[in-house]
Amino acid sequence: MKVIKEKYYDFAISDFDGTIFNSYGMISDETIKTVNEFIDRGGTFCICTGRMTASIIPFLHKFSLNRGYVISYNGAEIANVVTGEKIYKNHIDTVNAVKILQFAEENGFNVLVYPNDIITCENLNEYTQGYFKASSTNGCILNGKVSEYMQKNHFTTGKALFLTGENEEVANKILNELPKIIGDDFNVIRSNKYHVDVMKKGVSKGDTIIKFSKLIGKNLEKLVCFGDEMNDESMLKVAALALVPSNGAQALKEQCDLVIDSCDNDGVRKAIEKYCI
Repeated sequence: MKVIKEKYYDFAISDFDGTIFNSYGMISDETIKTVNEFIDRGGTFCICTGRMTASIIPFLHKFSLNRGYVISYNGAEIANVVTGEKIYKNHIDTVNAVKILQFAEENGFNVLVYPNDIITCENLNEYTQGYFKASSTNGCILNGKVSEYMQKNHFTTGKALFLTGENEEVANKILNELPKIIGDDFNVIRSNKYHVDVMKKGVSKGDTIIKFSKLIGKNLEKLVCFGDEMNDESMLKVAALALVPSNGAQALKEQCDLVIDSCDNDGVRKAIEKYCI
């Protein structure tokens, strides 16, 4: 049985949406204060998110969590929160990005890619418009085939994101058929009930956290991770202490070390106060 120590962990990594960022679109003042006090005491804190880099960094500045680094695109990039400099990138290459986009275009699926950290899609509809609003960034609406645009400009992308709108039939078709087109060098995952994410093999939150820890010289034996959706699974597996808020996916709660209070009740803050230095 794992021994869970209090006032012990000096390395904390949290997912953003649904974990530290609550359903009201906020991070509480108490949580912000606790995280910054943890850093002041010598702890290392990092957000690890599926969001694009250009979306997450402004949020971190808005909520005064603007120190250190952020892991974005489910692990495809690591960036300095202060300068925006990207210290690690592992993107989907142009050829395979085009294959993914052509699959979406042939089936009429909503898909987003991120050339030069700009959300790019074929047209504006209820799904893409909702995503633009949630990410608080401007996008590029081509009103034409994104596959041709990517191919012409030799663009890469941190990930491809299918917006399924809770349509199980669409999600299952992507999960079952896309790997046959792009092969085994890619991860195709259901990140939540609305989204299917596609990244290069070896790009996951867990893989990149291992790389990040080596870059900054931190020990995984004192790492606590927080996550609420299945794209956080790899992150929780590399943690010494894996914590899931009560609003998290049931499958994730069944394999974590502890279920903590929900994102709306400051679960991350309470856990940092109890278990971190």
